[in-house]
Amino acid sequence: MSSNDFYTRSIDLKRFWRQLRRRLWMVIAATVVGALLGLLIYVLYSNIMSGNTVYRIRNDYYITFNHEEFPNGVDYYNAYTWDGILRDDPIVNKALEVQPEISRQQILDSVTGEILGDYRILTVVVTGTDQQLVQNISDAYKKALPAFADIVDMIKTIEVWTDADIEVYDAYTREPNAAFLGGLIGLLVSLFAVVLYGIFDDAIYTERDWAMRYPAIPFLGKRDTDEYNANRSHLLEYDGNYIELATEQFRYDLDEFDRMRKADGVILKLKPGVDKTEEMDKVVYTLTKQDVKIVGVME
Repeated sequence: MSSNDFYTRSIDLKRFWRQLRRRLWMVIAATVVGALLGLLIYVLYSNIMSGNTVYRIRNDYYITFNHEEFPNGVDYYNAYTWDGILRDDPIVNKALEVQPEISRQQILDSVTGEILGDYRILTVVVTGTDQQLVQNISDAYKKALPAFADIVDMIKTIEVWTDADIEVYDAYTREPNAAFLGGLIGLLVSLFAVVLYGIFDDAIYTERDWAMRYPAIPFLGKRDTDEYNANRSHLLEYDGNYIELATEQFRYDLDEFDRMRKADGVILKLKPGVDKTEEMDKVVYTLTKQDVKIVGVME
């Protein structure tokens, strides 16, 4: 009745596709849940890591160099040296004069400098968790930097080029990446689960599955299709007295057995993709034992 080949079958792409179609909602759900979990974990992590709200002001300063007297001045005042100069005594002391309520350590902890492209544009970044302190340090540097140009021969002037407003700064701004990664993990895990489940899945999805499990019972095809009509005409008397029987309709009824034996045969109804193999085995075995002729199976 059953064939061992059913359990040693090779990979069938058509079968796999039918399995995947029936469980596609699981893959989609796992992907969405993975994305939401990734986003949630990242938000919780970022809140813990960032602690209090962080504020930042980024102001650009335009530097005019004294090229006539010091042609190599630009080489000295580069991105690396500016980051240190901004926290050195001449500028810090001037900032403390302007804003005496702030401390030297607060300035050192808050101020950084960078030159992103043009060597004449210096960006001063003030960052901290105290909004007013950040604003005060930024305002102090608007006076301290121009004053620094007055005491350095290599520089003619330093002027505020862009006066930015304070903004909330979040160093952890990768929510889309976290959601994408979570969704990708959910997708891969769910696909692997579908493949793994398919390896051990005994459900009948294709004609090949049926032929390997019940080689003596012909597969007629899906009811009311050209395939079914052609197979039934070729293999059976098309207008014969056949009883159609689904596994869920099967009963141990002596009168029903008598009726099926008197008929030209029984055509089993198969619901593909639903694991009814044990029930189908039982039906086929019982009908054969009752001398009922099984002439075919249809979807």
